[in-house]
Amino acid sequence: MGNPSWTPGHFVWRELMTADVDAAKAFYGELFGWSFEDADMGDVDMTYTLIRHGGTEIGGMMVTQGEPPPCWASYVSVPNVDEAAAAATSAGGSVAVAPTDVPGVGRFAVLGDAAGAYFSVCRWTGGDPEPSAPTEGTFCWETLSTPDVDGAFAFYAKVCGWGATPGPGGAKVFAMGETAVADPQPLHGEAPPHWMTYVIVPGGVAAGRDRAAKHGAQVLVPEIDVPEVGKFAIIADPEGAVIGLFEATAG
Repeated sequence: MGNPSWTPGHFVWRELMTADVDAAKAFYGELFGWSFEDADMGDVDMTYTLIRHGGTEIGGMMVTQGEPPPCWASYVSVPNVDEAAAAATSAGGSVAVAPTDVPGVGRFAVLGDAAGAYFSVCRWTGGDPEPSAPTEGTFCWETLSTPDVDGAFAFYAKVCGWGATPGPGGAKVFAMGETAVADPQPLHGEAPPHWMTYVIVPGGVAAGRDRAAKHGAQVLVPEIDVPEVGKFAIIADPEGAVIGLFEATAG
C-alpha cells in the first residue's frame, strides 16, 4: 500500500442518515446494486454501515440521532477541518457539528453555508479514495440549491478553495483548479437551501425511477433532460431522504 494522499476540494464521501438502516439497505440494494457491511466502531456505541459497489467503499449509512431528519450528506476533503470551520463562521456560515475525531478514521465537521445549506468537511487519516471516473451505481455529482448563487461562490472559495469554471450552457460551476466539482442552482419552491448528491442509476433514469417507486420511493422530479449532459430524476426514499438519479448522454 502506498502513502496516503488527499484530494482537497473534492467530494470524497457520502453518508445516509436514516431512521431504518435495514430498510435502506433493501431499498438501495435494489435500486443501485449496492452491498453493505456493518463496521465495528470500537468504543463508539453505534453501528456504521459501509456502502460498497463492486468491492469498493463509496459511502456509509447510520441511524439518525433526532435531528436532522433522514437525509444524504456529502463530505468535502479539506487540508484542515478546524480551519475550514473557522472560515465558515467568518464567511457568515455556521458550525452544526464542531470538529470531531473519529478514532482510526479521521476528523470531520458539519457546516452550514451563509444561506443555510449544510455540508460536511473531512480529513481522513488514511487519505482520500483514488479519483476515478464514475460508473453505474456510483456517486457522480453534487448540486447546491441556494437563494444566493453569487454569495455561494464567495463562501465556498473561502471554505473549500473552490473557484469557478464554465459549465454546460456557459453557466458557472464550482471548480477545484480546472476540475468541475459541483454546480449551484437558484432555489425554487419551498424547500430550504440544500445540497443534493447524484448516482448514475443502473438501467437509466426511467427504469431507475420506476424501480424506486415500486419499492416505496416518492418521485419528486420525474425527468429533466439537460442537452449534451444527460437526464436526471429526483426521488425521496421510503424514509424521506432525497437523492438524484442520473443517466449520462450517450457518446
